[in-house]
Amino acid sequence: MTGGAMLTLEALERVLSEYVDRYVPAMLRRGYHLLLAKGGKDYQHLPEQSLFTHIINGVFGLARFLRFVVEQGIPIHGLDEAALRKAIALYTVHEVHKLPDVEPIGSTEFAIPLERLREEYEALGLRDFADVDEHLMRAANVHKRSTRHGDLLLTLEENAPLLELLVRLADGLASIKSLDEAESSLKGWLVRLGPWFTPGKGRFSLCWHQIKDVRGVLTNTIHRVVAEKLERDYGFYPLLYFATGTLYTGPRLEDGFDREEFIRGVVDGVLRNLTSQEQADSGMIKAGMRRQKSDFERYVYAFADVPDLLEVVKEDFTIARADPRLPEKELAGLAARRKELPSDWLDTVGERFGISLSESKAFNERWFRAYRYLLYVDTLVRDLNPAEDRLSWFLEHFPVPAKAADNLRAEQAAWSRGGFGKYVLVIAYHFLRGPAFADRPAESLPDAEVLDKLHEHVLQAFEQIDTIAGRRAALADLGFRPDLEAYLAENLLLSWAVGARPEGDVLAAYARPKRKGHSIKLCSLCNRTSPYVQPLRAGILDDEGRIFSNRVLPASEAPNENRLWCPVCHLEFVFRKLVGLGLPAGADYRKTRRLYLYLLPTFSFTPEHVMLFANALKDFHHLTSLPIQDYGKQEEAWGVPHRWLVRRELDPEWMQEVQDVLRRQAEWIAQKGWSECLTAGRFRGQPHYYLITYWNRGQESTRTEVWAKGLFAAIIISAITGCKVYVTERHYLPVADPAELKATVVLDSPPPILRGLLGDGADGITLYGRERGEPSGLERALDLASALWVVTEHLQQHLEPRNRKDKRVAENLELFNTSALAGATFYKAYWRLNNRSPDEVFTQACEVLLTLKGGELMNLVEELAEKSLAIALPMRGGGRGTPRRYELVFRETVAALRKAFEVIPELRQTALLSRPPSEHSIAELKGLA
Repeated sequence: MTGGAMLTLEALERVLSEYVDRYVPAMLRRGYHLLLAKGGKDYQHLPEQSLFTHIINGVFGLARFLRFVVEQGIPIHGLDEAALRKAIALYTVHEVHKLPDVEPIGSTEFAIPLERLREEYEALGLRDFADVDEHLMRAANVHKRSTRHGDLLLTLEENAPLLELLVRLADGLASIKSLDEAESSLKGWLVRLGPWFTPGKGRFSLCWHQIKDVRGVLTNTIHRVVAEKLERDYGFYPLLYFATGTLYTGPRLEDGFDREEFIRGVVDGVLRNLTSQEQADSGMIKAGMRRQKSDFERYVYAFADVPDLLEVVKEDFTIARADPRLPEKELAGLAARRKELPSDWLDTVGERFGISLSESKAFNERWFRAYRYLLYVDTLVRDLNPAEDRLSWFLEHFPVPAKAADNLRAEQAAWSRGGFGKYVLVIAYHFLRGPAFADRPAESLPDAEVLDKLHEHVLQAFEQIDTIAGRRAALADLGFRPDLEAYLAENLLLSWAVGARPEGDVLAAYARPKRKGHSIKLCSLCNRTSPYVQPLRAGILDDEGRIFSNRVLPASEAPNENRLWCPVCHLEFVFRKLVGLGLPAGADYRKTRRLYLYLLPTFSFTPEHVMLFANALKDFHHLTSLPIQDYGKQEEAWGVPHRWLVRRELDPEWMQEVQDVLRRQAEWIAQKGWSECLTAGRFRGQPHYYLITYWNRGQESTRTEVWAKGLFAAIIISAITGCKVYVTERHYLPVADPAELKATVVLDSPPPILRGLLGDGADGITLYGRERGEPSGLERALDLASALWVVTEHLQQHLEPRNRKDKRVAENLELFNTSALAGATFYKAYWRLNNRSPDEVFTQACEVLLTLKGGELMNLVEELAEKSLAIALPMRGGGRGTPRRYELVFRETVAALRKAFEVIPELRQTALLSRPPSEHSIAELKGLA
């Protein structure tokens, strides 16, 4: 055994950082991300997992587990930095037998030539990382069920048993496709590490939580809160993060675990995440403003605190058109509608309340703004601190003369009838004439400065109110807490606790006879039954509220009110807004198309994956895009399809080019605005999956165009991340178990016209291809999609820029699907439209379409072209071409046939009746010759 120091966290981090920096690019250059380790036609029962992802998952999973071992002080003899390096290096080459160019020297696939193993090891540069012998490399390739383990006896490595165990453990961690199989896959290897992991007796065990419902931001938030609570309160350690849950190792839980109490704690954490946002989305706040009632919809209190709310109110009334006669109108209205007021009330109002109705126009305009602002302040006090007497609160915090204050108290009922605290009209006047404007009168200051002073004064007053408690109380009517508790009671699975229970029979709601209007309990988005369903908020959903229903056939527009949604769906879209996944500013959801791209792990994530994806996904935190057109002749202005056709190599350099494009597009959109964009919002914590939204607000965009662009984006994102990508128009992932998705890119009901881009898959793109000596499925799809977008752009170059439409890709797709020689047709069309030869990238696009689509027909065309060229070449001697010779032979043959028909009548009849000639006629024909 090695005698070095035991492994430390510092050494673990150092080794892992070096591995990511040096050997991730090396594997990409070797094409590991385009070869399958799992799935494909060779393993059709498994979801696809590339060799690169398989290795990365194993290395990250092993590092995650060893971090737990080090933190817990578990002694494993021989485990030091040198052993870790060797184990990672061996695991990196443990699938060499699956490389297509490896020729075994025996009857088994594991009989790999030692020279080939060393060649691959050195090609990756692993010699500088760790030095291991070839026998140990080959032993790492042999599966545990194989009987060919002789290399373990031939190796000179004294630490070979531990290294083999670590390689098997890494392979097991990388191969777990679902939480249900995790314990059975790993327990055998963990037992060999020591008694700490003995099933039923050891100090530590494997366990998991799971929610088989992938919605978006909400389920990611629930997973994060569950993991934090289990880690903090029970000592669990998260190992692997799956799309539906988390795998842990930790102490065994004794009897007495209270599942219901645990769920209540999780709900507290989720709602705390909601109410503790650093900064609320101003667009969401504006969508929840009720201007006629000078208050906010209750759901706004879920994500916005008083400063955020009043900041939006201040901005709104800073730019609003002021009505200088409004104070006079309000007082006249009070005198007319409040019968309990004396008849001379309006005549004495100035004296009794210390106000003047003969102020200048400039002052009255500022009085209008302050009054409207304070109306919102009044309703906030009403909603967030209902025990407080609102008038008393204002009189306590604002400078109002004693006489005016006494009169306001006496007439409070008249001033506040109907829910409006119109007494703030007097409060606003005295604030504008008070100490805040002692240096300069309010009418001499800009409107914005006046409202800023009022805003600061109000915020200081609100510091004495517990608004968090008030916000939670205001949200109680929305049903967020009870509905989320019911949702988790039904869907949250804990491996150590009693299983989830169905909340109710949904079938009964479906079977109920349809009556007028919507069901009172069924959510139109997720089909859950809930007693808290309410009409949805189209401004939060960013979609039509009356057109779609899961229960009945969609109408052009449902009557009366919006369809219903449950509080859990309401929460989901509030969270999406908060993290930046809502409809970007300036767009109308009625005129905007969208696609959702779910980036799912293959098969799991770790925190190290977030570090690996940081560079690839950083520009998706903002609005960005993948341009499919060239915006100039310089290389910096090329679109992504052009860039791909020039290189056609899915290597780190091309991936960096794409990231540079994403960065430039994000900067462009920030300055110029957008017509289409991609965004993943802001990530918080450890994601179990990523959600990227594609928005297209082109006035003439079609569904085919949007799907073609979404598919192209999905291919690119899968290529640069190694993730499985699911594309759908639906708000949620419509899959019961994401672990069962086989293909690398999966499309949910795409337009049928896209079938030509998908290869063999009816609804997805497989990675399989290089295993049989062809381009991978991802490369093929990238070739075809890029070629079609280049063709679509170039065939419109003769048009004015305003007449060039991306939607014309549908016409080219239709021709591509029906003609194997579509590339030749496009080439000919370019010449006809532009009367000049095309550039290199268009020619390359046509060649790609002909090569990948033409098949045997293209081979026949090439052969005919070669023959035609040979016929057309002139003779070297006399200069007369071979067409002349063919013509002479043809004429002589026809003349001979005519002569034969005249001399031998039977031969003519034989030709007309298509029957064999007689022996006599054949003899005569020979004699004639």
